[in-house]
Amino acid sequence: MNSKRVYFANLDMLRFLAALWVVITHYGYIGPATGVTGYGVTDSAFAASFFKYGYLGVPLFFILSGFVIAHVSANTSGWKDAPQFMANRISRLMPAFWACMTISAIALTFFGLPDMMSIQTWLANLILLPQVLGQPFVDGVYWTLVLEFVFYTWVFFLIGFGLFHKHLLAVCSIWLVISLANILVFESAVFELLFITYFSGAFVAGMVIWHARLKGWTLTHFMLMTYSVLSLGFGIQDLGTRADYPEFFAAPGFAVSILWAIICIGIVFLGVFLKDVPVKKSFALALGAISYPLYLLHQEFGYAVLRHATDMGLNPLFMGLVLIGFFVGLAYLVHLTLEKPIRNALIKVLDTILSIATPKQPLQPAE
Repeated sequence: MNSKRVYFANLDMLRFLAALWVVITHYGYIGPATGVTGYGVTDSAFAASFFKYGYLGVPLFFILSGFVIAHVSANTSGWKDAPQFMANRISRLMPAFWACMTISAIALTFFGLPDMMSIQTWLANLILLPQVLGQPFVDGVYWTLVLEFVFYTWVFFLIGFGLFHKHLLAVCSIWLVISLANILVFESAVFELLFITYFSGAFVAGMVIWHARLKGWTLTHFMLMTYSVLSLGFGIQDLGTRADYPEFFAAPGFAVSILWAIICIGIVFLGVFLKDVPVKKSFALALGAISYPLYLLHQEFGYAVLRHATDMGLNPLFMGLVLIGFFVGLAYLVHLTLEKPIRNALIKVLDTILSIATPKQPLQPAE
């Protein structure tokens, strides 16, 4: 299947806005509600609701991921391409993760949180699955990266067996059936992780949008989008339940969660099918580049700063705005000074490994 590699500036800007919304919900709702920022949730129900629903940035990331993975792997098929795909994914995600995780670990140690950080914890986090070695995540947001790599692993095998793009809609159908069956009937924790059951609807929606853009909309696409909304509705309800604190607001009902699923998928749909907003490509690329390290850096590091600022009597709103600006700037510096050189070095290593295992195919710049 041939697919001209098109750049979607809207999606890079959407990625940045989704990351920013996650930051806002941590500083404006989840952090205050759990008592880790030193100040409480605002008394304004409207503002608190806006802050709370920032967790919807997570399903937005997953929808974007489904679209992007289908897009960047469009011309891959077979075991000669599968290792290349996974190497590109590793070189895309891990350099920023290693840099940001290390910065967060140093910052948490500086703020006197030795329970959050030790050499053993740092080393265990380098593999992204520290729990296997009996250690916690340095930052709680890393759970979403684990789900991303579960998705990449499935795509790796599907590409290897020549099934991913040749039978993409069938793959999406089977995935949704398994996910809904597990959510509604089996409730297996193993299946939940293995098949990302609560967020399969997000990944599938992104892939279906990509396929429909390439091939044109059919009844199959509309049916898959409908079941993606249903599946993602369960995911958003589950995520909202985890973000809920009874003393403030009730968890979203299923009807509300379905509405949010439609909105999230619709936002990405519009980002793909509408004309790109008139901004310079370099600006959109910069926002996309900032979004990932911003997401990785902001939570525990930010909580520690806000807690100390509150102890000093500083205004929480002012400090929150200052901190957002600080992390946006830090994310850009990480991208320029750490992520790029680490990625270049990692690409050389991975390219050497691939050249031994497969015919020479230099890694392409990660997207």
